[in-house]
Amino acid sequence: MSFYRLIFYHAMLGGWTACAGWLVSELALLRRRPAEDTLQIAITTALVGAAIGGGIALVGALANGRLRGYRARLGFCLAGGFAGGALGGFIGNLVIGGEDVNQLLFVLLLVIGWMIVGTCIGGIEGIFDRSLKKIRNGIVGGAIGGLLGSLCFVLIARNVSGNMPGRAIGFVILGACIGLFIGLAQIIMREAWLTVEQGFRPGRQVVLNVPVTILGTSEKAQLPFIAFGAKGVEPIHLRIERQGDGTFAVRDNGSRTGTFVNGQRVHEETLQNGDAIQLGPNVVRFREVMRHVASEREARQKRAPQLPEAAPIRVATPRPVPEAAPIRVGPPPQKPSAPPAATAPLPAYLRPAVMASQAAKPATAPAPRGKPCPQCAKPGTPIPGTGKHLCMNCDLKY
Repeated sequence: MSFYRLIFYHAMLGGWTACAGWLVSELALLRRRPAEDTLQIAITTALVGAAIGGGIALVGALANGRLRGYRARLGFCLAGGFAGGALGGFIGNLVIGGEDVNQLLFVLLLVIGWMIVGTCIGGIEGIFDRSLKKIRNGIVGGAIGGLLGSLCFVLIARNVSGNMPGRAIGFVILGACIGLFIGLAQIIMREAWLTVEQGFRPGRQVVLNVPVTILGTSEKAQLPFIAFGAKGVEPIHLRIERQGDGTFAVRDNGSRTGTFVNGQRVHEETLQNGDAIQLGPNVVRFREVMRHVASEREARQKRAPQLPEAAPIRVATPRPVPEAAPIRVGPPPQKPSAPPAATAPLPAYLRPAVMASQAAKPATAPAPRGKPCPQCAKPGTPIPGTGKHLCMNCDLKY
């Protein structure tokens, strides 16, 4: 069930079970002993405490829709409530009866006695679950409920005409206050919780206040799935465990259908706020209050993967650039030409051969010049076989 219904059922069952415990004590004891008997009052408060403790234990069975698996818890809470009620009733009624009774001391001891009853009822369920956080939350809620409920009990029991109606109304309000504030403390002081979004009975919520929370079809599961929600779900399908640094990790128990976190199949994964856990047709949302870290910035750093620090980039110092030579405008300097090599005179026996070779070379005749163009007077190019010329400048055939 949702947290609002959980708080409502804590208050309702606390009140009505207190009334049932008082009724049993009235029928069994008050007609046999005088009202000022300390032992009788201690037994009455023990029966009322046992009834309230049993009612608080039944809230879990009512939330999950079945009593199987909660019988041992019910018996343990009944015994713890009985012991706490007997102790509180004995301390709260050390000063009883008589005309010379200090009323302030009487009320003070009565309030302390019912606060003891409330703390015992609130912490007994955490002792059964072996959870220090649940014990702490239950003790705080039970003490506040016992304080306010006992003050209401004193006012109503003394202002309502008749002893039995006043005590009946007072015990109902007292039990409702103890149950209400135990439920409120468990919800307000929670650090992480699960909410069923799809599958069997959507809207159910469970506080992760025990070291290991089991999800599956088993009787030991804190969040069981039955009926159509049990398709593909193992008896112990997965566990959600609190780690040493305060974070929570989901661990698959070797199930055949597997466990999925945000659509990916995992065997072991550290959960983050808002992760969706799927087992079979059921989808459970993980929520977390980041109270185990100092600030939101530290939480982000804790969740973010730690990457190795990058090596610092070294910027090389620029080398000095030499100044460019001045540009000289003017004609480029001419390189001194090598002096012509002196030619040695030919020997006398080679002179006639050289002169003969030069005379043997035919002289190249100059290219014939065509008829001048009548327009530009430049010589044209003769066109073979036609006797005409073509002026390349004027593109004129003449």
